[in-house]
Amino acid sequence: MNVELIDHPQLPEGPDGVPPSQLEFIKQLGRPLKVGGIDYLNSRPLIETFDQVAGREVELFNEPPSELARLLREGELDVALIPVAEYLTQSSETEYQIVPGLGISSYGKVESIKLFYHGALSEIQRVGLDRSSMSSVLLTKLLFHSKPDARWRGEKHVGLPQFEKLTVESGIEQVEKSIDPSQSSMAILLIGDAAIKAKPGSGWSTLDLGLEWTRWTGLPFVYAFWAYRGKPPKGLIRCLEEVAKTGFAAIDRIVDQSHRPTGMNRDEALRYLSHVIRFRLQDAEIKGLTEFSHRLNEAGLVKDPQPLRFIDSVSNDSLAQQSLSTGPISSEPISNEPGTGESLE
Repeated sequence: MNVELIDHPQLPEGPDGVPPSQLEFIKQLGRPLKVGGIDYLNSRPLIETFDQVAGREVELFNEPPSELARLLREGELDVALIPVAEYLTQSSETEYQIVPGLGISSYGKVESIKLFYHGALSEIQRVGLDRSSMSSVLLTKLLFHSKPDARWRGEKHVGLPQFEKLTVESGIEQVEKSIDPSQSSMAILLIGDAAIKAKPGSGWSTLDLGLEWTRWTGLPFVYAFWAYRGKPPKGLIRCLEEVAKTGFAAIDRIVDQSHRPTGMNRDEALRYLSHVIRFRLQDAEIKGLTEFSHRLNEAGLVKDPQPLRFIDSVSNDSLAQQSLSTGPISSEPISNEPGTGESLE
């Protein structure tokens, strides 16, 4: 199914690309709104058109996810596209509020978060973790803790594996080597470009963790969303929605002009943004997010996760969010039956 872009009334542009709406961030804050984005392909539609939509009312800073989380936490950014884990693990004093309607999620395969493993999945002794996404690290740990099906449980009782940090370079190097049969069972989590470009050597199997979550729960998995710290300025949601709307309309240009993961051609990038990644944070995604929080708490991986607090879209003057199409809805059911374990690609 193609992404359906709902036609909205076009906002005429004023000087410096600022539409004549309620985007008066400088007037309200005494300075431009400081926005933190992620310069990855899967987030470009949510940040690409800030200049066009908001002009000088916004300053955009693109940083890695972990750095964005720190900058927002320390008050150096006003709003940022943060990993779900950053929100769930913070104390209530941070006063984060989620911007409704928009996020980065998947239903089924995500293709950019993969667990490469050899040996029986249920007998993995060591797991090397690419820590560039703490949400993906928590999902990996949760799957090993909860053992959702027979592939993870096995026939004999095996304790939790040892989780180890590893560099992206080391992870790719290990995955691309053929396995020595005498090696003990192990797994390596790779994220983003590394997961997409890694070519596993002989003996490795692959799990797409987005697909694992959906098979387990029947729900989408949410990786990141916009969060504001403190009291948001009027017009914030309207601004982010308009950036998203114009970003979705510019997906072809984004694919042509943005850095693509090594080995991903133009058609693959278009398919990835149009059919794999979803940019919605609506009922199904909120259910998935709530379920992830609940299961992390049950497993003891995150103690008392932060409850979900959303900015009031009515008082913040948003567009009609339900008319925004923010990613594909799959009409094909995801099987909850375990696969062979050899490949879920």
